[in-house]
Amino acid sequence: MRVASMRRTVAIGVLAAIAAGCGSSTTARPDTGAEDGVDAGADDAAPATDPPAMTGLAVVNSDFSTTSLSILDATGALVHPDCVDSATGASGSVTKTISGDAVLPSQPQLGGQVVVIDRGNGALTFVDPQSCTIFRQILVPGVRTNPHDVVMLSPRKAYVTRYDHNLAATDPNLAGNDIAVIDPTSGAQRGRISLDAYASSVAGATILARPDRALLVEGKVIVSLDEIDQGFATYGEGRVVVIDPATDTVTAALALTGLANCEGMTYVEAQQTLLVACGGPYAGSTAQSGIAVVDLGPSPPTLVRVIPSAAFDGRPLDMGWVLALPPAAGGTRAFAVTNDPNDVEPDALFAFDYVAGTATRFATSDPYTLGRAAGLPGLLLMPNATRTTPRIDLYDVTAAPTATTSFTSDPVTNLPPQEIAPY
Repeated sequence: MRVASMRRTVAIGVLAAIAAGCGSSTTARPDTGAEDGVDAGADDAAPATDPPAMTGLAVVNSDFSTTSLSILDATGALVHPDCVDSATGASGSVTKTISGDAVLPSQPQLGGQVVVIDRGNGALTFVDPQSCTIFRQILVPGVRTNPHDVVMLSPRKAYVTRYDHNLAATDPNLAGNDIAVIDPTSGAQRGRISLDAYASSVAGATILARPDRALLVEGKVIVSLDEIDQGFATYGEGRVVVIDPATDTVTAALALTGLANCEGMTYVEAQQTLLVACGGPYAGSTAQSGIAVVDLGPSPPTLVRVIPSAAFDGRPLDMGWVLALPPAAGGTRAFAVTNDPNDVEPDALFAFDYVAGTATRFATSDPYTLGRAAGLPGLLLMPNATRTTPRIDLYDVTAAPTATTSFTSDPVTNLPPQEIAPY
């Protein structure tokens, strides 16, 4: 997640709309005898092998207290500036429908809806991007487990990464620090995938695996592990694990040697290459920050190289995202942002070659304002949450990145954009 919202405690409580308890849900659609058109046979559907094609783009706008969702079409044009927000459906309630700590999945999800991962409320919110209605919300099983990503594998099966460990939980199924296997129509828990065996060993500390982002890649689910202790004081070595959704088991694990605090991922299908962004210990040495380049072709996968923070002016990478987007002529180019943990130096946006290991800075902004970017053919969309002029900056990336124009993603609420993702 972005450092500005990282470890933010959102004391919002339980969603009023789903107050029936853990695993309960609400839907605005009429009861047809099958939830949201899913028939009973969907229970036995084979897991998807790849995410669906992108329909459009969603933007999370937030001041970390209130959140709105904007919808862009497949060309990046603004369609719905304030599709839904924290007040949607919350009339007369003290609980915000969407908390101030909400993010989008790493990939588009089955069904064509926008899924909002509400970390503050511990919920998944399903939004119809055409009608701009919230038609379902489900609580992620377990209190204070901090969901970070979701992978919809079939109409009745999804993985949710539960980042935090609730020490007060007496049932390990509800404690978090794992992958929860749920029914996305009801929130009912179908199982869990323990990741305790993949936690780093550090003398004098107990490291948690802390599963973060997840990608569905050629029939497998790749999950990044942050590897940090309960108090966020000690960091282990970053890792990724490979999960077979047919058996719900980890089939491979890879240490990202020399790197820590590893979260955001992007996959280059043509080269079977996975890029992982690692921020290093927060406010610590930048020696453990960089980009991991992983070859997913062999089994188990291999760490091909590390592009250190020294290639990015020596500042730590934003661990929340990395995006591969080659120029029109092809190549091995990707994008990333650096932050200053002292909140003084500007954010910097880089294009880098993940084979050559070289990086070029081409834009800057105020500290902690450049969020998670998205790409379209020849176009990079960069959320810029600067206080004076919050906006989405556009860059022509058919060749060398060139700034073109910008627009306000939500002129209704004027909330600053924090991230953009395909749905």
